[in-house]
Amino acid sequence: MGDTDATDVDLCVLGPVGAVRAGRPVALGGRRQRMVLTALLVARGRMLPVDRLRELVWGDHDRVASRATLYGYVAGLRRALEPEHSARRGDVLVHEGTGYALRLPPGRVDEDRFTALVDRGAALLDQGRAVEAAATLDAGLALWRGPAFADLGDAPFLLPAVARLEAARATAVELRIAALLQVGRHATLLGELESLVAEEPLRERGWEMLATALYRAGRQGDALGVLRRARRTLAEQLGVDPGPALRRLEAAILRQDGTLAPALATEPVSTGPVRYRPRRPPTWRVSRVRRRAGR
Repeated sequence: MGDTDATDVDLCVLGPVGAVRAGRPVALGGRRQRMVLTALLVARGRMLPVDRLRELVWGDHDRVASRATLYGYVAGLRRALEPEHSARRGDVLVHEGTGYALRLPPGRVDEDRFTALVDRGAALLDQGRAVEAAATLDAGLALWRGPAFADLGDAPFLLPAVARLEAARATAVELRIAALLQVGRHATLLGELESLVAEEPLRERGWEMLATALYRAGRQGDALGVLRRARRTLAEQLGVDPGPALRRLEAAILRQDGTLAPALATEPVSTGPVRYRPRRPPTWRVSRVRRRAGR
């Protein structure tokens, strides 16, 4: 039989962990088997020794399984991802040295496609191409189907990856809103911005954009009130004052600075909220604690 083409395999982590092969969903088996795949995926192509893989997948909660059990899960994953091969060898899930690694071309994981689109959107925004930036960021955010690693997110070894992806998605949402603000969509964004600061009250960028949108909508008093709310929230939860961006914005609003006016849109742009707004499961609270400690 012919070799499996690794370009036929796509892996998904922006939601429940999943796989697609040649355009068709793949059954990845039970929780432990999916955790083996996910541990290798998080390793980003690095080889994980067998004993380390066992520690990650079984953790401290259960007796660490035998090597034979792990080998059985590897064989099951190969049957799912590379059915042309025997369960003892593969081109995607490869044996290397004393362990295993995933070998996938660039762009075969939805996280990678999301990152590329966000980077492209940010670059377009920096170039003043806000309409294109908003569309590109919309495309990236549309890849999300739920919380990252939704079905496995309580696994301790995944917490750093979940926190990183949560922060990346929040940044993408903020960039998209910033692009829409640049082209004068402030009135349609007010509800979304209120929800954003309610969900992420410690991210100052959301407060900044909400105050800007209110000011552009002719609500100077409400804009200043939002900045007072931001100051109070940061003081109560972090014990800090607002950062330079919020302080500069407050001064600009008070003097009715003309630079706060939006640019003019030159072509239509979507203004609807993104399809998925995550409601953070308990494990996501870790990233908020980390932001508090590291701010």
